[in-house]
Amino acid sequence: MQISIRVNNHLHSAEVEPRMMLSDFLRDELHLIGTKVGCDTGQCGTCAVMLDGVSVKSCLVLAVQANGREVTTVEGLSSDSGLNLLQEGFRERHGVQCGFCTPGMVVSLTDLMNRTSNPSEAQIRDALEGNLCRCTGYQNVVRAVQYAVEKKSSPVRMIVDTKAKQFYQRQVEYLIAKDVDRLVDENYLDDAVLTSENFIVRGKPALKEHFHNYLKWVTIKEVKSTDLFVETDNTVLFEATIESNFGTGKVYDAFVLRDGKVAYHFTGMK
Repeated sequence: MQISIRVNNHLHSAEVEPRMMLSDFLRDELHLIGTKVGCDTGQCGTCAVMLDGVSVKSCLVLAVQANGREVTTVEGLSSDSGLNLLQEGFRERHGVQCGFCTPGMVVSLTDLMNRTSNPSEAQIRDALEGNLCRCTGYQNVVRAVQYAVEKKSSPVRMIVDTKAKQFYQRQVEYLIAKDVDRLVDENYLDDAVLTSENFIVRGKPALKEHFHNYLKWVTIKEVKSTDLFVETDNTVLFEATIESNFGTGKVYDAFVLRDGKVAYHFTGMK
């Protein structure tokens, strides 16, 4: 039978046997071997893929049943820039041991995160019921999802687990909210200095005037990512990709802190 399936945003047409399973089509015809085959009976979940946005076990779906539909395998979940947040969570929280079942878990949990923005531990474990693993005990897999949820929901797209990161997140929250008074009063010392290539601002009154003027014409919509974050006891340095009413751009900041507030702040754009 002739079928056409869009797989990972690419259209594929082929002549297949009516009895060919979708898992075999993906692996043998398209060579997408991230989709594993463990049991061939729908028990283990290693073959999970997204079919029209819903997680299914591809060893239980005929290839002809996917004709004209959209399939996403584990290879299609990452972006051009690298791992997505869930995959990053598996790496950072050591959710992988032998790794054989991991692609199916990632697909099943992607379905969960698409449907539930902030899943509870019970919901995460419920979503994993169809994925068998003999290595991890699922503990770190749950932590991997929690990592992804926390980073996705963070205004600065980070795991905020230090005082410096808490300071940075508070800074961004006030900028997005255009709450200049709290931004300056809670984050800057009375004698704080803000500099860039083009200006120098000294003291709280001048800082408030500066940020009021700045936020009249700039609306920060979101921080898309924070990169190269470095901190010590009294310094914070980072680059960030910012989405604003002027589009997407890179900013970089350096803070020198005293008693948890800014004494000196350098800012710039790329």
